[in-house]
Amino acid sequence: MLAQDRHTRLIDSLAAGLAPVARLASPARRIAGWLLVVGLPAAGLAAVANLHGVLARYAAEPALVLAAAGSTATAAAASAAAVLMTLPDRSARWALLPVPSLAFWIGAGVAGAASGTGYGAPIPLSAACSCFAFIVGLGVPFALLLVASLKQGYALRPGLTAGLAGLAASSVAASILGLFHPFEMALDDLGMHALAVALLSGLFASFGSRLLHRRSGTATDTGWRRGDPIA
Repeated sequence: MLAQDRHTRLIDSLAAGLAPVARLASPARRIAGWLLVVGLPAAGLAAVANLHGVLARYAAEPALVLAAAGSTATAAAASAAAVLMTLPDRSARWALLPVPSLAFWIGAGVAGAASGTGYGAPIPLSAACSCFAFIVGLGVPFALLLVASLKQGYALRPGLTAGLAGLAASSVAASILGLFHPFEMALDDLGMHALAVALLSGLFASFGSRLLHRRSGTATDTGWRRGDPIA
């Protein structure tokens, strides 16, 4: 009887003061919501871009179209993988979702820059650095927006999950950069793009635990300490 009373008191203390929580939105809604939010500034920037010049560059070099498709697909796949990684019942293999589109993006970029069609000539270092700054500067707020959505769930692998958020955000930024890219593909320019994507992904991965794991209450809030006998 004494053990049952202890169990009852423990359950009552743990349940005391609990407040109902809002139901977590479906993964599809969370993914679509983030893509819509980042799509709004992308649409605004597209409105002021020289779309005629963009289309002319795309028509002259099909690899640009393939690279843009790859970066956009990587953004969608990485954001989907990040959201799914916040559901503890989902497999960690979802983290591999953006790998095919990322490989396609890299392959299209390298093939276009290394082709013998006149593309791939070195560009000024200042121009390549501007591309780097654009991706990082736009990618950071995009990634923070996605992280805010990811905190609604619980990531068992916060570093990997946050890294996927960084990959998704930097991929979106790289896609938008294509609207303002005044020069053709070049290997050194692609290197700066890759560096920006890797930096943003790695930075968010390294701070994953701090970004995604909210501080929980301690056991003393219920009057029970770890190690105390339950029965």
